[in-house]
Amino acid sequence: MAVSIRDARRLPEDRDWIERTYGDYLDDLAAGSTGVFPALTVTGQGTVDLLAPWFRDERVTPLVILQDGRAAGFAVVQRTTIARAGPGACHKLTEFFIREESRRLGLGRAAATLIFDRFEGDWIVTETLRHRGAVAFWRRVIAGYTGGRYRERSSSYEVQHSFRSGPRKSPGEQHQE
Repeated sequence: MAVSIRDARRLPEDRDWIERTYGDYLDDLAAGSTGVFPALTVTGQGTVDLLAPWFRDERVTPLVILQDGRAAGFAVVQRTTIARAGPGACHKLTEFFIREESRRLGLGRAAATLIFDRFEGDWIVTETLRHRGAVAFWRRVIAGYTGGRYRERSSSYEVQHSFRSGPRKSPGEQHQE
């Protein structure tokens, strides 16, 4: 399985795919009983309106996650000014989604590795505490990526992981577009 990531701002079909898939993402979040992700009809905004900032804000990078060249998920990385170790790049993974049929194949872990390698610097990854599957996934992925060198903070609502990424040699079957 070849895994790659691509900046979704480059191709209109990538943006269209994310817009079509966004409802599935919200359904997944709602299934976690988090209570913070209502149906699109409740917000009064359409998908295009909700996602527009991803494609116009220079601090935000929407990515399509590809499995064997076909879209299988998406992620959104936001550059912030909050850094735990002085000045420099700090990134937040604000959205991450893998379609159900592509889960449990290592795609999410491989995509996360590509994303962390591509955006070198301090990182913050936050999950809603009630979404236990996401918390477990990110603990495994971040612990593996960092060799256990990360910090985790929990509140009554979320779990936040912070760590530093840097250039690493990725396995041969993985690449970035």
